[in-house]
Amino acid sequence: MRMKITWSRKLFAVAAASLVIFGVVPAGTAQAVQSCHWSFTTGKHGCSGSSSVRSSGDVIAAKIFSGVEYSGDVLTLWVPRPCSGNTYGLTLTGSVWEKSVKSGQAWSTCKLWLFQSNGTKYGPFTGNHPDFTFASAYITKIGIS
Repeated sequence: MRMKITWSRKLFAVAAASLVIFGVVPAGTAQAVQSCHWSFTTGKHGCSGSSSVRSSGDVIAAKIFSGVEYSGDVLTLWVPRPCSGNTYGLTLTGSVWEKSVKSGQAWSTCKLWLFQSNGTKYGPFTGNHPDFTFASAYITKIGIS
């Protein structure tokens, strides 16, 4: 029985290495999901907790996710007060979020808008939206109102 287990482990190891070599599965370990924050009040961005970014009076306006169904990396957007009548915009061009927004949540009284580089806009979105893949490949700016 011991020889069969050893043989099975060797076969598994060779198969796993082959899958990596041929690009079927990525090499290395999986990256941890990142939770980052942006404050429109302070103009700061960070991924080491919200207290290093936001002002003490900030409220969450929205969260955007790199995966559908609120999965993957998350960027929490903070504003100085509930959105009623206030408008904020965040350009994603050149960031890891450019063309990567796959789902989102609007919080409080805020509405979430998605903008393409050609000027096309989608929204307003309120509440939870589990799938933005219809537009995610083109999103270069997020709007909050």
